[in-house]
Amino acid sequence: MPPVEVEYTEHGRWGGRLTNRPLPDRDSEIDKLSAHDRDRLAKIWLTRAAMERRVADSFEVIHSALTRQRAATDIIELSYRAIDDEYRHAELSRVVASRFAGHELPPPERLVLETPKHTGASPDLRDTLFVVGQCVLNETTAGVYLETCLTHATGPLAVSALRELLSDEIDHGRIGWAHLASVSQDVRNDIARWMLPMAYLNLRIWKYETALDPNHTEALSKHGAPPAETIHDALANALASLIVPGLKQLGMSTASLEAWIEAGAGTDKPPVEFLGVS
Repeated sequence: MPPVEVEYTEHGRWGGRLTNRPLPDRDSEIDKLSAHDRDRLAKIWLTRAAMERRVADSFEVIHSALTRQRAATDIIELSYRAIDDEYRHAELSRVVASRFAGHELPPPERLVLETPKHTGASPDLRDTLFVVGQCVLNETTAGVYLETCLTHATGPLAVSALRELLSDEIDHGRIGWAHLASVSQDVRNDIARWMLPMAYLNLRIWKYETALDPNHTEALSKHGAPPAETIHDALANALASLIVPGLKQLGMSTASLEAWIEAGAGTDKPPVEFLGVS
């Protein structure tokens, strides 16, 4: 296989390095895995590589939206660096997948980014909704997802990779919270009306991309892939313990969102019965 052409650059967070700290050269725990579990873990991490690369495309949208909004310079710069961060995340996940596979794997097929339409929102509000949806919701919950994976991981390679990924996600969430804090209260009030449908869709996507697996094994958890049930519980809890308090701190109404969460944060159908709850 020819060398993989990487997209991250020397202008990124670590000056052209893939990680802040080198990944372990060897992980003896991988050698103890069955061929079946190694294959499953390679597929899981390669799927993550594809998802991370799609997030890079999403941050292209976020960077453009923040630029149009004339957001704070440091936030615009952070969103631009986030694109490179996600390039690194994609390559890091591919490298980890290759270690489980026992040979170099090519980059996965690119996933198509479907940008939310936010029908009925003005162009300015739509830009802010992009930022809130990706950073306040998705990046905050992504941090919780990685923390959950890290809590269950014991394999040195997985632990090292997850720590690298998590360190960046925290900054990416701050982009959304900082921008949300900078807009007027009237704009935040407009955004509040969108939070329930956006949270519902975000959680639904997470559940789809971390589907229940009746054949899950403890070996997968040890190498960064805990049971879907554990992930889903952590994500729902993040909405209640992180997202809702943050929105309240900014003076935003969260009654509808809280009512949906308290009812179980179901994603089997749109939460229309909670809209308008006050």
